[in-house]
Parts: sequence; structure tokens; C-alpha cells
Amino acid sequence: MSHTSRFTRTPFAAALLALAALPPSPAALGQELVLEEVIVTAQRRQTMLQDTPIAVTAFNSEKIADLGIYDVSDISGLAPNTNIQKQPSSNSNMSIYIRGVGNGETSLMADPKTSFYLDGVYMSKTVGAVFDIVDLESVEVLRGPQGTLFGRNSTGGALNVTTVKPTGEFGLKAEANLGNDGYQRTALSVDTPQLFGMLSAKVSGMLLDYDGWAENDFPGGERELASEDNEAYRIALRLEPTDSLTIDYVYDRTNNEGVPTPFQVTKVKDSLFDGFTTSPVPFSLLGGQLYQQMAALVGDPDERREDYTLDAVSTEWLDVEGQTLTVGWELGPFMLKYIYGDRETNSGYDATDLDGGALTAPDLFYGGGMEIPSPGFHATIDEGWVDLQTHELQLIGDAFNDRLQYTLGYYQYEEEIYQSNPQTFSLPIQFLLGSGLDGVYTGAGFCNPLPDGSLFCQGSQRLPLPFGAPGADPNLNGQVDFIYGQTTESWAAYGQATYALTDDLDITAGIRYTEDDRSAFLFNENIGQSSFDERLTNSDTWDNISYLFTVNYAVTDSANVYATYSTGYNSGAFNSRASTISAWENPVDEEELFSWELGLKSDWLDSRLRFNAALFYNDYQDIQVTQFEAGSGGASSRVVNAGEATFQGLELELTALLTRGLLLELTYGYLDAEFDEYLARNPATDMEEDIADVTTVTRAPENSGNLGLQYEFDPFSFGTLSARLDVVYTDGFTFHPFQNQYDSADDRTLVNARVSLKEIGMGSEGSLAVSGWVKNATDEEYREWGIDFGSLGFAGDTYGRPRTYGVDVVYRFR
Repeated sequence: MSHTSRFTRTPFAAALLALAALPPSPAALGQELVLEEVIVTAQRRQTMLQDTPIAVTAFNSEKIADLGIYDVSDISGLAPNTNIQKQPSSNSNMSIYIRGVGNGETSLMADPKTSFYLDGVYMSKTVGAVFDIVDLESVEVLRGPQGTLFGRNSTGGALNVTTVKPTGEFGLKAEANLGNDGYQRTALSVDTPQLFGMLSAKVSGMLLDYDGWAENDFPGGERELASEDNEAYRIALRLEPTDSLTIDYVYDRTNNEGVPTPFQVTKVKDSLFDGFTTSPVPFSLLGGQLYQQMAALVGDPDERREDYTLDAVSTEWLDVEGQTLTVGWELGPFMLKYIYGDRETNSGYDATDLDGGALTAPDLFYGGGMEIPSPGFHATIDEGWVDLQTHELQLIGDAFNDRLQYTLGYYQYEEEIYQSNPQTFSLPIQFLLGSGLDGVYTGAGFCNPLPDGSLFCQGSQRLPLPFGAPGADPNLNGQVDFIYGQTTESWAAYGQATYALTDDLDITAGIRYTEDDRSAFLFNENIGQSSFDERLTNSDTWDNISYLFTVNYAVTDSANVYATYSTGYNSGAFNSRASTISAWENPVDEEELFSWELGLKSDWLDSRLRFNAALFYNDYQDIQVTQFEAGSGGASSRVVNAGEATFQGLELELTALLTRGLLLELTYGYLDAEFDEYLARNPATDMEEDIADVTTVTRAPENSGNLGLQYEFDPFSFGTLSARLDVVYTDGFTFHPFQNQYDSADDRTLVNARVSLKEIGMGSEGSLAVSGWVKNATDEEYREWGIDFGSLGFAGDTYGRPRTYGVDVVYRFR
């Protein structure tokens, strides 16, 4: 078979050939057969998407409505090489991976590696980042390191979210959304007329209730799993005292309650792999009744469970309060801009159940050898908060008859975090031998001597041990107390400028200096601390210079090519989950990413076809990787600078008006991500060794893409009908570099559809839109997140939401 025939069989090539067969000129068909221009703020100023030499996917307000997007997690898979998921045990914690770069750690000490900006304000944590943003205007996905203009920990990229500003004219928007599993959402937004010729306001609110898609049958427990009960409101004020001065102030408040997606056990282990050797450890045999019950819960690990019996699951709560002040002052050839952000996030839960069921087992110290309720792994966050303040001053201007465009800035960031996260879990008694309890367990009938004089034990023991046992819990609450906190102060100065050498050729250069100072404390009973007064402390400082250089050339009036070299930086940190003093005393160094990118921005066929592409090669150094720690604290982990990696790939975005009213959107991402070095400690030699050949980069699917088709029918006398179909494909990927035998995700294809009747006249100034929609129409069963608990002996996953469907009704008055 020839290369040509193989190429024409690919969906992308077939789409191009079909487009080539279309009539070359839209003039005879009407001027509406032209793709609209898209405005982005990816360079901290408004520019046209096709003139911006950055790999960015933009969703404007119209596209957001067409796709039914209400929070940023809804765009996962719609931009190339972009993966956004909720984390386990939470409805509101978000993990963002762009081009394989991201952070799945839920500790508040961990910074994201892909940044999230809301109205120009950096969101320092992905904890509490999934919330319904009322009045979304645009969402931009910036791919690749954004080390200069969006420089705060943007090694993977950035999500730039903008909300709607007051218009100064009276207007109203009311929404009602109904769906299966008790889904109800209502929202109202009101624009006020301008007061005193200078002040306008926009007030918005939202209520959401969702019963969830899974049920809990444990008596007295939370019954509705994966449920949500949310409310949010937002007050936006715009003051324009002069034509050159604009002051925007926004206050937003979100209160969320809900029971997170249930954790499903998918494997009780018969071996342990530490990256070097595989050791046979039959947990179902050694752990006795507890692990046998857990194994019985597994069933078919590829099928999503919707009925559970969970004895330690509670409502998660989230309270987010934010204030943003933006001042823009135009002074002739330049503008001064000041952005202030203040955000307070409080979140937690009484209990989370990560063992999949209500388990019982004979327990010596808690039950006197009798069968009692026993945890595989339970945890609590009884208090957790983030206080963040940011200040940013920008000077944005033009010079030399607009041939030079520049942005200079100073950024200051202050954050304080605190979290109390006590935990309790069980281990096979065999793992506790040698702790001074051998005779006690033998006398209770859990252990039998072998001919060689060693002991063979069957059964499990809840940890920490209660009062009266060696190494007992000093605070008598039956949990390993785990409390940490941190204060971060950071500042940065940056500049970026673009100069047009000719009408067709321009160059861009940017640089940013960042300095991070951190002071932190840790109280962890796993380390042997018995009082909060014994907590460990540490402090350190990191700094970095990030830079960017881009050459952008207009090949034609409608096609630009660009080449970029850029760097990104993620600050050093402390190990909040350290289970040894040395792990705490030795902080993690910063990591850096060095990126080369070649891109194309182009419009064809009289602006009926838009084709953008990017090739990238990333050299990733001193990668911060979370590694499980060995020992009786089997769920503890440590962040280390374990690796170096090469991430390279291709991104394609095609938008085409095939015929009058028929829009095709195609995105494709290819990612080849491999560790060149992955250092881990070999237990047999107690030496650091490179195990890159047995590791896999996490959350880095090789192929991903989206095919969207939208058709706008000719208007009826009573409205306009449109229909949209999206097919989102993601290759399989892993959740841990080497402990991924039992919890990796297979490839998946999600089908979403939406039919809307819009512009239904409701009086002279009112209109109505009614939409019917379905998400995951084929009811695909797929793993959303996985955890292998290492030496605790089991692994499990949370699964994506099943088929959902409903109706949206939107009324507008203007």
C-alpha cells in the first residue's frame, strides 16, 4: 500500500480532501461563510488569535454556550494535549495537565504546574478550583511554558479565564437547567444602567443541586454519592470617572457541599513492585478477613460500580471568597494597570472512605481479638484553608509608530496555608513483626511458628495502635495526626516586547526574575511526634530567571509561522507528607522546563478554513515527583527531584465552514513523553538508582482529540435551530510512574450532543433559548483517577460520570 493511500484514510486527511472539493469562493453563497475573528489576551493585551504566536485554544462566550460549559473542568479534552480532572475524595479539587505537565498532589503545600488565572489573578492552588463561574466570558488554554507574562509556576501552560464585565445598560439573563439524577441549576444575572454617568454594576447568582449517580447503602451513612449542593454569587462594579480611567471591582462567593465520587477498589495485591524487584505478598492471605472482604468488592475492575456500602463517607464542604480590583489608566502611548487579588478558601470533610466498603475484621488492640469495623484506609480534613493576596503592576505600551509593543510588570504574591488531615488504616500483622508485639499476636492466635523459627501471621491491625501498646497513638484519637502549614512570599519583575522588523517579520523577547521564600511546619505522629509543640519547622529561598524568544513571520496575508524558545520554572518546596525527619529537612529543589516550539497560524479558502498547528520539544529538568515511602505508614509519600524527561509532540486545530451553517472543528494532540532519568532508592542497596526504563510519564496519553460538528439551520419565523455533536477521544494513561499495574486508565471515547432552539422572540427586547443535551451518550465506563496505595496492599480508582441528559432554558432581556 502506498504512503498516499494510507494518508487519505486518516480522518484529518479526509477532512482536508473534503474541504478541497468545496466551492472555492463563498461570495455566491453569502458573506456569512467566513469564520469569525477570535480575540485573546494570551499576551496580557487584546490581540487577534491568528496573529498571536502562541499555541492557544480560545472559547468565547458563544462557544461556551454552544458547549454547555459551566466550569473549567468541562473543557477537558476539547483543547489539544489538555487533561483536566477532579481529584479523588473531592468535588472541587482540580488537576490540570497540559502537554503531560501537571501535578496530582492534593497537599496544600504543592503548587500547580499549570497555572489558573481568573480575571488576571493567579489561583495559587487547584484545591477548590472547580466551581461554577457565573458569567463566563472566555476561557483560553495556553500550552507550553508561560514563564514571562504568566510566569507563576506555568511550566505546563496556563488557563486564562475571564468573566463578563458590566455593560452600563439594563439587561437580564435567567437560566434554568434540569437533568437526570436530580440535576437542577438556576442562575440569574442583572446588569444595571449606568449611575451618575460613571458607575455600572452586574449582579449574578447561581444555585445547583445534584443527587449524584451512585448510592450508598450503609445504614446512617451519606446515601447520595457524587452529589453536589452549590450556591454562588458575584457582584461586579465598573467605575469610569474619565474616558481614560477604568476601575473594576469584583466580589465573588461560592459555597459548595457534596459527597465526592466514590472510590472503587480494583485490586487487592498479590505482589509489591518497588521499581526494582517484584516481591510476592499475598495480601488476601496475610491480611485475613479484612483483605478478603476488600478483594470480594473488586468484581470486574473495568466496570463502574453504582452501589456501595461505605462506612466512612461524609459531605465535603468548600467556601471560597474572592475580591479582585483592576485599575486601567490610559496615558497617551501607554497604559498603567494594577491588579489586586484577595482569595480565601476553606475546605474539608469529616471522613473519606478509600477502601471501597464497610469492612470488618478481628482486631487485637481495638477489638480484643473480636471482629469489629476496621478501616482499610480512612482520612479526614477537619480544617484546611488558603489565604492569598496578589499585587501586579503593569506598564503596557506602544512606540515607534506601533512597531514596538511592550509590557513591563512587577508581581507580588503572599500566601498562607494550613491543613489538618488525620488518617487511620490497617496493615497485615505480618508487616508489624519485630515491633515488640510478636508474642502478643502469637498468644492471641494470629501467628504460628514455622519450622525455621520464624512466624507466619494472618490477620490485620488498625493503625495507629491505641493506648497501652508499644508506639501507641499519644493523642488517643485512633488516628495518625497530620498537620502542616506554610507561609510563602514571592515577587517577580518581568518584561516582554515585540518589535516589527518589517511588515511581515517581528521578534518577541521576554524575561522574568522570580524569588520565592517559604517557611513551613509539620506535625506528623508517623515521625514520632506526640505534641504539636514538637512540630518540625523549615525555611528556604529559591529564585529563577525565565525567558522567551520568538520569531514570527507572515508567509502570506493569512498565514503566519513562528518559532519560540522559552523556559518555565516551578518553585522548590517542602515535603508535607514526609514520614522521616530527613525527608522534611531536605526540601525539594525547583524544576525547570526548556521548550522549543514551531507553529503555524493560517486561514484558507477565503477564511472558511482555519488551520493551526504546533510542534514542540520540551527538555524537562529536576522533575518533582511524588514517591511512596516504605514502612508502616504505607500511605505516606515524599516529593523528590527524581527525574529528567523529554516531552515532544504535535498539536493540530482545524475549523471549517463546510457549507452554509455547517461548522466542523477538529483538534488532535500527539504526545511522546518519556523519562530520560528517574532516580529512586533501591531498598536492597539503600542507593539512588536510575529506573527510567521501567517508568511511564503519568497522565500523558499518546493520542487525544476532539471532533465537533455543529449545524445552524436557516432561521424559522419563531427562532433558530442548531445541533451539535462532539466526540472526544483519549488514549490510555497511567497515574503513577511505576506502580501502575492495577489502576491505569484505558482509552476512552466520550460522545456529547446538544440541540438548541434559540432567538425565540419574547416581546420587543426579550429572547428565549431552549436546549436539550446529553453527555457521555454511550455511557462509557472509564477511570477518571487512580491510586495505588503501595504497601497498604490495594489499589483503586474513581470513575467518570455516566450518561447524563437534560434541558437548559435561557431567557435574555436587553
